[in-house]
Amino acid sequence: MTMLMTEEDRPNAVVSIVGMGGIGKTTLARKVYNHVEVRHHFDCLAWVYISQQCKPREVVLSVLMEVLSPSKDERELIQKLDENELWKSLFDALKEKRYLVVLDDIWRSEDWDILKPAFPRGRKGSKILFTTRNRNVALHTDPCNTPMEFSVLTDDESWNLLCSKAFPRSKMAIVVLGGLLATKKSLAQWEMVHKNIHGHLKGLPHQDHQYGAVNRILVSSYNELPYHLKPCFLYLGHYPEDWEISKSELIQLWIAEGFISPSLASKEILMEDVGEQFLEELIDRSLVQV
Repeated sequence: MTMLMTEEDRPNAVVSIVGMGGIGKTTLARKVYNHVEVRHHFDCLAWVYISQQCKPREVVLSVLMEVLSPSKDERELIQKLDENELWKSLFDALKEKRYLVVLDDIWRSEDWDILKPAFPRGRKGSKILFTTRNRNVALHTDPCNTPMEFSVLTDDESWNLLCSKAFPRSKMAIVVLGGLLATKKSLAQWEMVHKNIHGHLKGLPHQDHQYGAVNRILVSSYNELPYHLKPCFLYLGHYPEDWEISKSELIQLWIAEGFISPSLASKEILMEDVGEQFLEELIDRSLVQV
């Protein structure tokens, strides 16, 4: 947070958080972004998910909408702007402000090269916060700043996190494993899960064990799902990575796809109620974040 609120002489200094997927980069960035001191320090703030398939126009448009908070008519006019007009509009909107823009999960240096002209010097202290899995991307965006690097958890840290989730080193893997083990009520069932994951890893090179464990845990968690939950979980793959999904919209889509049988509903229990029960089951298994 100190790095973001330091008023450097350099224009729109970049702060980067680097680490493997699921390790907590976005969580840290979100906590800082929402901190009351940060929100009071900057004139305007914007957050955009980039992900693997970066669409520069959509990124710039999203930032501009957050900065301007336009009316419905203004939004329609902005959406009709060509690329040059759109980049200039964002540039003009930010140039007199001290701003903080978060670009979450940027994968390629070329994406930043395309986006960069839209971000002016702004007032002293303006910052752009990146999260990325690629250290080279972080160094490319601002060679003058040393990236904050997230490492994998230690054995003690991994164990403490696993225990805290009630019942590998990635937080995501531990949370999902905790959700899987929570459905197992006997030591024999726990040992079967261990045997399944260990047997898979024996066939992998040592350097691939960490990622292999994550994949195996996810596969095991999916295989353990009841039949009625599997299509509901797979349907989430239609959404872009890190997308915030409306609960009511998701349940309506599940119903429209036929994943929720009308036979499960009654006069007292609506299909939407059944859909909510399905979602709660996925949440309880730590396969969906809320």
